[in-house]
Amino acid sequence: MAAVFINIISFNVPFPANYGGVIDVFYKIKALHAQGIKIILHTFTYGREQSEELFKYCCQVHYYQRKTGWWAQMSTKPYIVGSRRGERLLENLLTNEYPILFEGLHSCYYLGDERLSKRLKIVRAHNIEHLYYDGLAKSSTSRLKKIYFKKEAFLLKYFEKKLSYANYILPLSTSEEQYFKEKFGESKVLLVPIFHANSSVQIHFPARPYILYHGDLSTAENIRAAIMVIDKIAKKDVSIDCVLAGLNPHKSIYGAAKGLKNVRIEANLDDEAMQILIREAAVNILYTDQVSGVKLKLINVLFNGHHCLVNSKMIEGSALDPICKVVLDDPEFFLYNIHRYLNKKIEEEEVEERRRILYSLYNNDEGAKKILSLNDTT
Repeated sequence: MAAVFINIISFNVPFPANYGGVIDVFYKIKALHAQGIKIILHTFTYGREQSEELFKYCCQVHYYQRKTGWWAQMSTKPYIVGSRRGERLLENLLTNEYPILFEGLHSCYYLGDERLSKRLKIVRAHNIEHLYYDGLAKSSTSRLKKIYFKKEAFLLKYFEKKLSYANYILPLSTSEEQYFKEKFGESKVLLVPIFHANSSVQIHFPARPYILYHGDLSTAENIRAAIMVIDKIAKKDVSIDCVLAGLNPHKSIYGAAKGLKNVRIEANLDDEAMQILIREAAVNILYTDQVSGVKLKLINVLFNGHHCLVNSKMIEGSALDPICKVVLDDPEFFLYNIHRYLNKKIEEEEVEERRRILYSLYNNDEGAKKILSLNDTT
């Protein structure tokens, strides 16, 4: 990219980098900074504090309040988009002529604004958002949430057409790459895999004989997965030690695990403690019933953990099938494979195969270079 500067609009403050979307944003910022790019960060605040850490990598950081509440809900635009608007953001973007990287459909309120028509505009697609929200609607048990998710899915599908104003769309999985190419043309879409915290594959020996499921244990998708581990594994074989770890475990997880001596729930661990659990687990269980991009916890486990047991939806579009133990989507098959791998040492050949694939496909420096090349093709 010929320009030394780039504007990045983030849907939330990207530090601390402790959940999926902001991890991609933060490590993308670090990788671009390492390439010598000066970053002007525009970020909305949503339950997170301003961060001095960002000034290590950004020459300017501008914060904006989200416009939340019932009035934002009444907008004809998706709530996740309409609540991230503000004239001050547009005014700041107009003080320069540098390229703009929009993080997620969330940040694209001004993507089609006439005043930005001559700018190089790049959208990082974190998901196919309307499909993601449709999945949330189907899985939610709350009637009000179902209504909200269905409405949001409908509005997001319509708003997605605004991506035609972007010069480039950067999906993070091969399945989403194909979707956006069919919608907006092959020349506009470039696959840039997810950015992450890892630089080298490091498997620590020996493993300890327990299985681990981890994630944000307050979200519906992860609550269902955690309860699956309890019901289909821990209750079926009490000799298997199960650890469930993550943010704000839902009360239903505690309820499902009540009375089970082989289940331990670890809540709100810091990064170091979580990494120790991942590194020492003989088997990391990664299960989802909803396809949505590439899961960062999958990348993290493959860089740091022993056996990685997944279902097909967890790895869809990731190209990581060869280095995971893929089981059928029926949870019953997890138990069989846990017995198979719980006391089996991971082979050095498997570790080398991880290095070969991960360093090739999920390399932050190469991802940054892909983004920087886009200005040369316009």
